[in-house]
Amino acid sequence: MKKNPINILLIEDSPEDAVIIREMLRDTNIQFNLKHINKLKKGFEMLFNENFDVILLDLNLPDSWGFDTFIRTYDQASETPIVILSGFDDEEIAVTAVREGAQDYMIKGEIDGKLLSRSIYYAIERKEIEKELMKTHNDLRKLIEWHEEELKETEEKLNLEIEAHRKTEKKLIEGLQYLEIEKNKFKTLIDQLPHGIIIVDAADGSHLVKNKKFKEISDTFLKENDLEDIFPFKGFYPDGTQLKTEDWPLMRSIVMGEEIEDEIIAILKNDGTKTIISNSSIPIRDNNGQIIMGMSILSDVDEI
Repeated sequence: MKKNPINILLIEDSPEDAVIIREMLRDTNIQFNLKHINKLKKGFEMLFNENFDVILLDLNLPDSWGFDTFIRTYDQASETPIVILSGFDDEEIAVTAVREGAQDYMIKGEIDGKLLSRSIYYAIERKEIEKELMKTHNDLRKLIEWHEEELKETEEKLNLEIEAHRKTEKKLIEGLQYLEIEKNKFKTLIDQLPHGIIIVDAADGSHLVKNKKFKEISDTFLKENDLEDIFPFKGFYPDGTQLKTEDWPLMRSIVMGEEIEDEIIAILKNDGTKTIISNSSIPIRDNNGQIIMGMSILSDVDEI
């Protein structure tokens, strides 16, 4: 509630009514400073030069008449509470005025000092609450607009990222399709070679590539379930010395990085006879020079 004294602007064309209103307020415990203006234009000039806590407004003035008086006053002083004092009991105007922003509507002949002072206090208090609500509303609106802008920017960034991911995904799919085509071309190519080719992983020895000729050669000395091992069979040097695991050309290429060309090895076949093969092996390295795979090329030489 507004602390005393209360600055009041009375816009009233009747001197007698102005005296009555002043006397009504003097009969209460309200402390006030009241300035009386008899025309709306002079009232606007007063509002421009001074600050008032409340406006007591008569609607029928020499330079303005009826509800339009309130509208013009509200346009000039929307931050100041307005209590309408009218000589007419017009309920429609009262309801409309309060709906459009007036704090109260009172009939001059039906009020006393107590009612008038109470209306002034309530008008000031309601206007303060209205200002706080409006401030809160504006703050919330700004906050919502800020969040909407943030969400819009985030959405735009997400859309850009999604589009970038789609392009990347498309390139990956195209790349995979290309690799699959190249893989099929490579398989077709090596299957046509007259030599057996096997490529193994250097880390665990698993078979990565085996061409058709390798399978034909290995069928004579490997069992079907042995293909997961690198050397599940017996091999011999030409002098009859059996090869140890680390002696095999492919193992030497993987472990030592050797490049072996046309090394002759005798391999024990499943039927107990031996087959002679020529074995060439090379290491396959990554961009850092690390050995990641090994490749052997096998060729039938003779049977003994």
